Amino acid sequence: MKEVKKPHEITDLDRETIKSIAAKAKALRIKMGYSYEEFALHHAKINRNTYFKFEKSATTGDNFTINTLARVLRGLDQNFKSFFQDL
Repeated sequence: MKEVKKPHEITDLDRETIKSIAAKAKALRIKMGYSYEEFALHHAKINRNTYFKFEKSATTGDNFTINTLARVLRGLDQNFKSFFQDL
């Protein structure tokens, strides 16, 4: 019998935090002059669909993994401390 995944319950505060994180990463990517596909494949080294879902979190507030965030931050030449400094 296949286990049914329960969706993650996200509080409104957490959803707004997720939106802020994704929006900031998207703004930095755009400032660097990369398309989302180019950035995903060559800088974050993740699948472009995974990165698209990450950026879409800026509007949906959907959850993403810490692993995805870590790869995106490396691609942006950021560390966790510098990225979250003003959030």
